[in-house]
Amino acid sequence: MYNQYNLEANNSLEKIVKNFKTFLYSEVISKGSIRSYLSDLRHFLGWFFFFLESNRLLKLKDLINPQEGLTINNFCFCLKKINPKVLDAYKNFLIENNIPPKTINRRLSSLRRFGAFCQTQNWLSENVFESLKNVSLNQKLPEEKYFLEEFKTFLWQKGASSSTIKNYLNDVKQFIAWHKKENQ
Repeated sequence: MYNQYNLEANNSLEKIVKNFKTFLYSEVISKGSIRSYLSDLRHFLGWFFFFLESNRLLKLKDLINPQEGLTINNFCFCLKKINPKVLDAYKNFLIENNIPPKTINRRLSSLRRFGAFCQTQNWLSENVFESLKNVSLNQKLPEEKYFLEEFKTFLWQKGASSSTIKNYLNDVKQFIAWHKKENQ
């Protein structure tokens, strides 16, 4: 079965990734950092397309041309779906899946750099990725998921603000911690 989120199988997306790679080389970045940036971008795009589909915000199959894959115009259309709520959802996804804080911060940095690249291509008028703030390296990451990602997505779909979502998730985490302590 074909995995539509496999970016390597989509020639148009791979061209975008290669152009981003050329952009990074022009900024005199080490090969190791470039490799990380490209991996981080592929990770985000795979998550992003899955997020759009699973939240019924977009049907990717309607945007994919059988001969060309995802065209630049359709990719730009998808880029316009990225906003602070989507970026918060991605950041929370990373946190709730116990990704180490240094890896999260590297991925967020990669996205900020990708946003700058998109501006040079005139795909974005402003770098929406600049709103991404790094996580604290001392931040306690949740030990268990407890369906927090689903709850967060539910709140997001209902139009809750990012601060409301953050506060609700913190309240639930505090309750879980209290419950664990009471049942020891």
